[in-house]
Amino acid sequence: MIKNYMTYPLKHMRITQSYYGDTSHRKHWDHTDYKDYPIDDAGENQGIEAVYCPCDEMIVTAVKGVSNSATNTVWLVSTSKVVTPTFEDIVFMTLTHSNDQDLVGVTVGRKYQRGEVICHEGTDGATANHIHITCGRGSSNNWRKNSNGSWVIEGDTKKPEEVFYIDRSFTTELWGGYLPWQTLPSDQVGTPVERDLKKDQLEVLVDNLNARKIPSLQGEKIGYLKPGIYDYQEKIEADGYQWYQIQDFYIAYQEGWENLYPKEQFDQEEEEEVSSPKLIFRCPKSGKYIISLKEGEELYLL
Repeated sequence: MIKNYMTYPLKHMRITQSYYGDTSHRKHWDHTDYKDYPIDDAGENQGIEAVYCPCDEMIVTAVKGVSNSATNTVWLVSTSKVVTPTFEDIVFMTLTHSNDQDLVGVTVGRKYQRGEVICHEGTDGATANHIHITCGRGSSNNWRKNSNGSWVIEGDTKKPEEVFYIDRSFTTELWGGYLPWQTLPSDQVGTPVERDLKKDQLEVLVDNLNARKIPSLQGEKIGYLKPGIYDYQEKIEADGYQWYQIQDFYIAYQEGWENLYPKEQFDQEEEEEVSSPKLIFRCPKSGKYIISLKEGEELYLL
């Protein structure tokens, strides 16, 4: 993932109540002064599923409800602009219902990197394990009660499908709640070539291998390298990896990511025999032959 996309934060999407839900969610936005658009996700329903940081970095701006009667809720805001299906800006996300013991290390000011576990679904203020998610544009760190009597998140709240892409290499959509989710756009680069035994080549086996401008884990990402065969120009050791130059970028090698195909050694005489011209005949005196044929005659070289 090269751009700072906002992606869905669970490995399994199983929405048990969308923001249309009459159980409790519709009152959050239907004919009110303040509104948000919550969804409840119960994950795969096998154990307690984790919630992951959905962009390059988010910071905790508020934690409320722990050790008191309010429902446990965590506010997080991105530290830089993110790309969503509808806008590019700072975003916020709130997570509700995690249990007290799960939020011990979740404190205001703590930062999370993409893919890092923030918390888990829980039952604080709920009858069954799930996570209640809201999101929006800009920042947020509080809630307020609307005219329907529902506690809603303050700020420029958005519908979740307007903020999250689904990265289908990470999230399995078991049930999307009839919402129009968009799949994460492709950032693939590179042009595979044909197999050539006379060249050093490798085969990329995965579709999420980062291509970088320099051979380093700190190098700028320019895309995912398309699976297929590539010529490589040089090898460099750096950051604990063997790096290969592919076209004008570098990739790190790890078993299972790529297959290496060093060029094969051919017999030199065999190559010369194939590529060098053969002498057919030579005049011992002048080095030339003048051949004259009459009509109907033919010349054969054996």
